[in-house]
Amino acid sequence: MINFRMLKLSDLLIWGAVAFLIVIGLLAIFSATYHLQIRLDGDPYIFVKRQFFSFLIGFVFMWFFAYLDYEHLKTAAPWFYVVAIMLLFLILFTGSTTMGAQRWLQIGFFTFQPSEFSKLAIIMILAYYLSANRDLNTWQGLTSVGLLVMVPILLIFKQPDLGTAIVFFAILLGMLVEGEVSLWTISFLLTPLISLICRPLLPLWIFFLLIISLGLFLARASFWQWLVIFGSNLMVGLALPVMWGVLKPYQQMRIVSFLNPAADPLGAGYHTLQSCIAVGGGALLGKGFLHGTQTQLQFIPEQFSDFIFSAIGEEFGFVGSVFVLAAYALLVWRAVSIALQARDLFGRMLAMGIAIMFAFHFFANVGMVIGILPVVGIPLPFVSFGGSSLMVNLACVGILQSIAMRRQKLIF
Repeated sequence: MINFRMLKLSDLLIWGAVAFLIVIGLLAIFSATYHLQIRLDGDPYIFVKRQFFSFLIGFVFMWFFAYLDYEHLKTAAPWFYVVAIMLLFLILFTGSTTMGAQRWLQIGFFTFQPSEFSKLAIIMILAYYLSANRDLNTWQGLTSVGLLVMVPILLIFKQPDLGTAIVFFAILLGMLVEGEVSLWTISFLLTPLISLICRPLLPLWIFFLLIISLGLFLARASFWQWLVIFGSNLMVGLALPVMWGVLKPYQQMRIVSFLNPAADPLGAGYHTLQSCIAVGGGALLGKGFLHGTQTQLQFIPEQFSDFIFSAIGEEFGFVGSVFVLAAYALLVWRAVSIALQARDLFGRMLAMGIAIMFAFHFFANVGMVIGILPVVGIPLPFVSFGGSSLMVNLACVGILQSIAMRRQKLIF
């Protein structure tokens, strides 16, 4: 039975934004797969049916978590984390392989992606740990947090799934900032990543090392702080050739094609070039539903998944894209507002982790579609085809609403 008194305390703007994104996603998936299925003499509605079925399951999860007091998740967080690790281990031995990636587990007719479930598990365990341990600026505290995240990252990287591994790092960094860790800790985590980006251009990397040295001098850093931060940046830069060799050939080509898409226009750079053409071709108002040339002629392979935003940009144009971007901005804004108004630290960390995940997914997916970021396998939340992603995202919405509905005590 629905408790309407609690429902009044939920965030109506989140309900509206999520409903809008799901409808847009179903329309875009139908458009991206309709003519393909007709040419294959298949059911033109098969992908929409599968996505809608996933939505129905996710809808149940969403309401379950919405009416469940989120404080119960504090007790369940370690168990969620252990189950996620076990599933990631299991997939290395019994997982299904598709397009060279071993990411799916199949139980009967049901197939799901454990890495999507692990995103929620890592948010819950970090919220649990960070709310219970406030002294995060010691080596012991930082190492504990790092181990919690590095174990699933290494297992997911093995699949390989670089995109999800990057999402984990973004969640960790954002939740540590929300946990009010020191600037030294953030510098230790963030500056090596910047060094990794700058290293291919040696003069730029050397200049960045000089900037770090100057900053440490002006901040009057101790010898050990200087050694750890400067040394970690130096080690990352020197180890880049080894790290490059660890990447799969297709991952290397994605990075090369990002730096220069024209270097392999029919190979690694093909997706990026064609998606940019599709988005640019939509102009102001778009070419109309089911009338996008790049979309209907299947110039973009697997467009219904990670590159779904290119179909939206081509057929709904700049105006339609702005509405989609506004819906995501509204969702993230309300999630952050719920976090700031949560009744306890655990709820605040939980809501902030979900907000960071949504924001990073949105930024990374749209960025790769329009060519400003490398191609990584990160879906567009609520829009891209994928049952596991949709169900987990709807569960996260339920948790957000649970926190929102319990910001104040009910009076009966």
